[in-house]
Amino acid sequence: MNKKFMTMLVACALSVSALSTTAVFAEDAVVTGETPAVTETTPAAYEPEVTVNTSKWTGDSDIVFEVDAKGGIFSLGEVYVYGANGAEPVSIQPELEVYEEGKKKVTYTKDALKNAKTWDENFENKIAVDWTKVSKIEFDFYFQEGDPLVGQPVGQHKDKFMYVETSVKAPEITVTPTTPAQPSTHAKPAENKGTTTITPNAPAAKDYKKTNTTTTTKKEAPKTGDTMNVALYASLLVVSALAAVVLATKKKVTE
Repeated sequence: MNKKFMTMLVACALSVSALSTTAVFAEDAVVTGETPAVTETTPAAYEPEVTVNTSKWTGDSDIVFEVDAKGGIFSLGEVYVYGANGAEPVSIQPELEVYEEGKKKVTYTKDALKNAKTWDENFENKIAVDWTKVSKIEFDFYFQEGDPLVGQPVGQHKDKFMYVETSVKAPEITVTPTTPAQPSTHAKPAENKGTTTITPNAPAAKDYKKTNTTTTTKKEAPKTGDTMNVALYASLLVVSALAAVVLATKKKVTE
């Protein structure tokens, strides 16, 4: 066999062996290699915050909420009162105050609460809320993810309901007692047992010890303007009568 031909066969065999080995290693690298993991980012839940300064309202204070919209858009929902007739909507206007990076203070003043209005049974006329029959108040706060400056809502929205219990008592009726009028009495003057001071030309002091003494006043006959001495003529009349009686008696004796 030609030596040159044998050298060519060996060279071809080595070439085929090298190509086979390269293909096997390439297949192993593709099959056994690790594929990088794909990480999916899940947005965090939108959680705004609302806190209240009181858990029970007695009618003597304001109800104040601290609201943090967490960079979103915040708006107030309806207010309901719960009583014997269930939940009833209430018309009441709160005061809003922005004080730090979109954080707000929502204040329902005690006067605004006391003057709150609801609807009658036919939902035709507004009437005053009888707070003595209310057990709790429901406040609805609505939040939406988005830019509060642009006002464009995006993403999640969230309603937060806050409840405040109520315990308002009816005002007490104060009754002022009246004292019946006492009959007027004249106090008896105190007896003066000390030294009596006599004032010249002063009227005599009345003796209150002689209150039971009856005083008799002599009444004089009314004057007629006649100044004749009546006693003189009466005496003459008596003397004449006696003389007449004596003369008559003597006449009977002489007969």
